[in-house]
Amino acid sequence: MCVPTPTIDQPTRERKRVVIAGAGPAGLLTASLLLNKNKESDGSAARVTYDVTLIDGRQDYGSISKDELSEKHRSWMLSLTDHGLDAIRACPNLYENYVKGEGVLLDALNLYFGSKKMSTRFDESTNNASKISENFIVDRNFVVAALARYVGETHKHDDNYTSMYLTTCQYVDYEHKRVLVRHCANTDDDNSKAVVERYIPYDLLIGCDGVRSTVREALIKRHSNFSCDITDIFQEFKQVHVEIPKEVSSTALSILPDVFPHCNGIVLPETGGKVNIGIGVARNNFVEMAEELKSGHYKVVSAYLKKQLKAFELVDYDDFAKQWTGQRWNQTGMVHCNFYHSNQLGIVIMGDAAHATSPSIGMGMNTALRDAQIFSEILTENNDDFSTSLPAFSKARVKEGNCLSDLALHLSCLDTKQQLKGTVHQVVRSYLHTKFPRFVDEHPFSMIGRRGISLSDAYERAVTLGIMRKHRAINDRICMEYFEQETGMVDNRMSSKTIYYSLFKRLLGGASMVAVIAFVYQKMP
Repeated sequence: MCVPTPTIDQPTRERKRVVIAGAGPAGLLTASLLLNKNKESDGSAARVTYDVTLIDGRQDYGSISKDELSEKHRSWMLSLTDHGLDAIRACPNLYENYVKGEGVLLDALNLYFGSKKMSTRFDESTNNASKISENFIVDRNFVVAALARYVGETHKHDDNYTSMYLTTCQYVDYEHKRVLVRHCANTDDDNSKAVVERYIPYDLLIGCDGVRSTVREALIKRHSNFSCDITDIFQEFKQVHVEIPKEVSSTALSILPDVFPHCNGIVLPETGGKVNIGIGVARNNFVEMAEELKSGHYKVVSAYLKKQLKAFELVDYDDFAKQWTGQRWNQTGMVHCNFYHSNQLGIVIMGDAAHATSPSIGMGMNTALRDAQIFSEILTENNDDFSTSLPAFSKARVKEGNCLSDLALHLSCLDTKQQLKGTVHQVVRSYLHTKFPRFVDEHPFSMIGRRGISLSDAYERAVTLGIMRKHRAINDRICMEYFEQETGMVDNRMSSKTIYYSLFKRLLGGASMVAVIAFVYQKMP
């Protein structure tokens, strides 16, 4: 008699519906990482199959040719360093086949003080080879397009993936765990748009939907202990894409402290022989900024640049000026939250929805990508159990998100004179650290983004050196004084009594200091 071989039933894999709001860096990488979990070689042992729905109000940049992307859809140039690169490499072949070549690898930092230039090569700025990191400058939309192509092509025939572009997240019905979305599609009737609204159910909703996050609103409505602070970076700025000047390196990051009165600048290399030049001014100094830079006539701006831009000569001053006058002054937001999840609502937030920031330290996109990687790793560590994974994500990332935004705002100073001192301090400390690493601590700015160093490590160093508290006090004072004057809480015209009193205090303070010095000098042997 033949006895049949017993079979072992494979455990049924639980299906979990994940809705991702926002197809930016964090949203696209999260979608790829979750879908890749379904295709792991040891998939038979996995407990969960993820059904991923990606929602975004813009068009799919992955479907746009590179030429069209370069001509019509350029964005800000951003840093892509170890934190972001390691996250991207968590997806097989994503970096090698899609992202590589989209940016410019930096090899030096240039500081321009007027026409004087100080240069530091990154491979010479440290005597420890392990500290050398990869640092690219990339167009944000180019990275988004690469990530979108990857998820679209890798999971083209995947029944577990649905992309819904030109679709906005309108409302989170958290009581029934569903999202109301609105899709706008062109019709054949005189190019009119058909609007369709419907609910999409979820087991997990991931908010990667930016500063004005609809997903984050659900946390605000449901959790009275959820603290969310939304501000802006107190800067007005413009950016232009121009042909690279002859004196500017095509592989260097260039900083322009006090490039014009009350203004600071940065030069970021691009592909295609161009550079992205950004110039910003603190809002309280906008009135005092040169009137020529506020002009709507490009000839006025062009003439001003020819006279006042000392760092280097532009190839085409009129081109710069036309781009400058053809755009409004830009602002960007900042977000601080005290936690990033809700088990009760089945929600987690990441990227700009959790920690939108100033671009000043170049870590916004890197931290968003890192969020996606860490969340995927936490899911694996917790066997895809949302009840333990979501609080673990908050524990791991809230400190990093808040360190990101605080470093971006307070590592620099809104007082231009203090900022110039801070820049000199950074240069001197970095030099001394390379010569005497055992005795001189590295500057926190040099630590940011490097593999093995968290943002909280850099933040702690900035606190230890006294940078954060000093700059925070100055920045908070400047912002508050501006708010008081703009709202009329305080009359911005000082009375003559106030002026005399202020002058008297300064003279008294100076006289007291002279008296103290004279007294000490007399007592010296």
